Amino acid sequence: MSEAAEKLKPLLDALSAAERTEVAAYLRSLTGGHAEPDADDDEEPLTQDEWEAAWLPEIERRIADFESGKTQGVPADEFMRRMKEKYG
Repeated sequence: MSEAAEKLKPLLDALSAAERTEVAAYLRSLTGGHAEPDADDDEEPLTQDEWEAAWLPEIERRIADFESGKTQGVPADEFMRRMKEKYG
């Protein structure tokens, strides 16, 4: 994963479940609804069902963390401000 993508992780972790869903939908829209293989990756891209199954445990963990108060959400405008500050 690129350095830029790694820097996004803590920001994305801080989003509410609804905000993460919105970001995920946006990212899927960029690739036509599926993950693109890396240039050096011989594997086929995941289907939508495979992608959802792979992410389901992570999504459920993050929702549970948010609902239990372990993590806090960041308003979308604050997230966008931070992103613009870091990445222009």
